[in-house]
Amino acid sequence: MTRLLFTLLVITLLTFLLGRFLGRFLYRRPAGSAARVDAGDALVQDPNCLTYLSKKGALEAKQGGVTHYFCGPACAEAFEKKKAGKESGGGK
Repeated sequence: MTRLLFTLLVITLLTFLLGRFLGRFLYRRPAGSAARVDAGDALVQDPNCLTYLSKKGALEAKQGGVTHYFCGPACAEAFEKKKAGKESGGGK
């Protein structure tokens, strides 16, 4: 009876250790998720497509003392067209 309990204890211990060891490889986080955002790297919202992006990687456009941030040149151009349409009376 003692030998059976010892065998079960060893099997349980080996299963636990094997699970912990394999779990590190099978259930890893994606590479990018571990990266932390710097406190100084604020998120800004593109006024055209409404996506959030890093302030460091955004395109900047200053108009009338206001700085707008864009995810790409296409969004900046689309925003300019919308703004020009509103200023000319095309939008309400």
